[in-house]
Order: sequence, then structure tokens, then C-alpha cells
Amino acid sequence: MENKPRKPWVAGLLSLIQPGLGQVYNGEVRKALPIYIIPALLIPAMILCLHSGFIRIFLATYAILGFAYYTFVFVDAVRTARQFKTQYAPKKYNKLITYIGIYFLIAIFSMSISTAVKTNVIQAYKFPSGSMEPTLLIGDHILVDRTQSAKNPKRGDLIVFEYPEDSSKDFIKRVVAVGGDTVEIKDKELFVNGKTVKEPYAVHKETDLIPATINPRDNYGPQVVPKDSYFVLGDNRDRSYDSRFWGAVTKNKVKGTVKNLYWSWDKKNLLVRWDRIGMRIL
Repeated sequence: MENKPRKPWVAGLLSLIQPGLGQVYNGEVRKALPIYIIPALLIPAMILCLHSGFIRIFLATYAILGFAYYTFVFVDAVRTARQFKTQYAPKKYNKLITYIGIYFLIAIFSMSISTAVKTNVIQAYKFPSGSMEPTLLIGDHILVDRTQSAKNPKRGDLIVFEYPEDSSKDFIKRVVAVGGDTVEIKDKELFVNGKTVKEPYAVHKETDLIPATINPRDNYGPQVVPKDSYFVLGDNRDRSYDSRFWGAVTKNKVKGTVKNLYWSWDKKNLLVRWDRIGMRIL
């Protein structure tokens, strides 16, 4: 019988390349299967936490369990390989082509799942501009709900959408009016259907007032929002390029509703904004 002892460093390396490969290398296919399945179980858990408001608990649990998962898989593969360091009868699948095949199959499966989740369930975005300050800061990383219901936002929701003037870019703004509403801005004050809108999230950093004949920033409308469309504004009103300048966002361009922050990095001070991680966006 052919004898090909297992090498612990090979088992460890394969585990780092793809969790579970080290176990296959050691002839433990049954142990490898749950290792491949477990990460997929995190998807429904994330969705549940996203909608229930427990995203901070999820992120903390994910970090702890993720570290434990990778540590266990690596240590287990190395430890088992040491047990076969002097004698091991190779299985039919103990071939380089098998390891490569498994790697690419898992990669393709993961990419397919990732694409489906990003398109229909949840997607992560990095926020690069200051147009939504102070609600969103430069360096914030957000989770966007992309379920069908989230693509039908209501007044006050923060949405991600295709920028009407360049479909290759995504914008984030707040819905202030929906199809059929009449929008008007008088000296920076927002009116919807003739009534003043209370906006605790909106800020104005410029004291000057620009006439509507020059620029629509401070004085706009009245204008009726088209059917199946949304009038959106940035919370940083004086420094936002939004519906005042290029019109309403049509429903088919809405990608989802902003829910939570999952990471925030202050590039200027090189610090993590720990108090913002997991924060629910309102």
C-alpha cells in the first residue's frame, strides 16, 4: 500500500487558502463539509439582525466566532496532519487537481451567493463625501437593505440610487417627498404639500441666501414630484448636489434603503470611530 505521510505545514497552508482544504488533504471529507456550510448560515442571521436592530450584537458575535472558526479549522488541520506524519494511505481524491477544483468550486459558489445577496438582500457601501453630514461622515461604511420592500422608500428614508447623470455612480440622499407631492424650498426651509417639514437631521453651513433665479439651492419650486419618483436631498443642505439641481429619482434607479453602519474610519486622525460601529441610521 502506498504511503504518503501528511505534512502539517501543507495542511495549515491549505486551510489558510481555503478553510476545509486542510481537512480534505488529511482525508477528512466529512469534517470538511460543515466547514464549507457554516459560513452560509451567517447570511440569514445577518438579515434577521439587520431588520431587528441587533446589528451591533451580530457584528461583535461575527468577529468573535469568525476568529474562533478560522483558528479551529487551521489548528485542527495541522494537528490531524501530525497524526499522519509518518504513515498515511492516500485517498483517491488526494490529488492536486482535486484541491484546485474544490477551491474554484467554492470560489464560484461564494461569488454567486455574494452577487445574489448584494442584488436582492443586503450590500455594503463606503461613504466618500460630506453631503450627508452629520448623519453620515466621510469614512463611514454602511449596510444597505436591498429587499423589495426597501426599494419602495418613504419620506425620511436614506436611499442608495443610481446617479441620474451617470449610472456608473451610486449616490446616497434622503427622501423628502414621493410621487404626487408638491415640493417647495423658501429661504432654505422645506415645504411638502404646503406644510413645513421638521428636519432635525438637516444642517445649513452657509448664512447667505441665493435667489432662485441664480441657483435652486435655497429657493426652489413649487414643483410636483412625478409618479413613481422620489425627491431627495442631502442632509448637509448647502453642500449637496441633489434633486434641486437634477430632478427626482425614478423608482427603477433605487437600489435600497440605508440601515446601519458596520465600520467607520476617521482618515484625518487615523482613528476608528468605535461609537458609530453598528449604529442604526435614522
